[in-house]
Amino acid sequence: MTRTLTLLLTLLALAIAAAPGASAAVTVGLGDASYGPFADPHFGELGLRKARVIVPWNIALSAGGRESVNGWLTAARARGIDPFVTFGAAAGSQCPAKPCKLPSVGEFRRAVRAFRSSWPELRTLGVWNEANHRSQPTFRHPDRAARFYLELRKACRSCRIVAADIIDDPNMVRWLRDFRRVAHGARLWGLHNYRDTNPRRGQRYGGTKELLDAVPGKVWLTETGGIVKFVLPDGRTLFPKSEKRANTAIGRLFRLAKQYRRRIERVYVYHWRQAEPDSRFDAGLLRADGSPRASYHTLKRWLGTPWFTP
Repeated sequence: MTRTLTLLLTLLALAIAAAPGASAAVTVGLGDASYGPFADPHFGELGLRKARVIVPWNIALSAGGRESVNGWLTAARARGIDPFVTFGAAAGSQCPAKPCKLPSVGEFRRAVRAFRSSWPELRTLGVWNEANHRSQPTFRHPDRAARFYLELRKACRSCRIVAADIIDDPNMVRWLRDFRRVAHGARLWGLHNYRDTNPRRGQRYGGTKELLDAVPGKVWLTETGGIVKFVLPDGRTLFPKSEKRANTAIGRLFRLAKQYRRRIERVYVYHWRQAEPDSRFDAGLLRADGSPRASYHTLKRWLGTPWFTP
């Protein structure tokens, strides 16, 4: 009887998901700069086929930079992974302190053309990672970030481009308003919604809905997940270590993505594995020893529902 009821409920959920007017399943991928996950059996069990990596905006202008990208791409291709590459600050940047170089439009143009020449097969790109965050040179320059978007669009008309890849900080809507005055035609947006998935007392939340209300088109949650531990560089602890809290955050993430699935197309969970036992920031699905946390199993369960697909 229990087995029959479970089968009926599963068929009903599938029928609802396939009904006319119902939105397609949200695609889930991994955000991680390391290519270690691709060889991990636990990664294989999830069946993920999308991965996001952040590279310096000028990475194609140096031989060493091209080597690092090629290493990641080789590992990704061997696993059948569809890569999503997002540009960000140059290596060595210390924003808001110096160095904090904001490239000119011409410099960015030359860099992305070199990138396209080196990797013409890469057609899923993001203009700038967390462009509205104070750690980025674009923080006070949404108009410049918008011109970067226009240059990237010119460099690859056939690419799928995340126009503004932002974090749910209090300046988000104002920053986007200025960005959109220049970035005409943008219809794909990226969001890091940590404040929604990891609420903290006294902290602003609701950024996911605010973004959806502020922009047209589709949204990708380009970096999101459950924070196990977060200690600021000055030693203050924002999130004391708690795997239980991080697991709750993963469930909250997927409920949010399900709620807004008519607009949210993709989710990139960050990140795969705790770097070290004493890591200052840790949102790993696996511990440093490679053992899965509860958040890994929660992710796996959500991937088994009709609303999400690897």
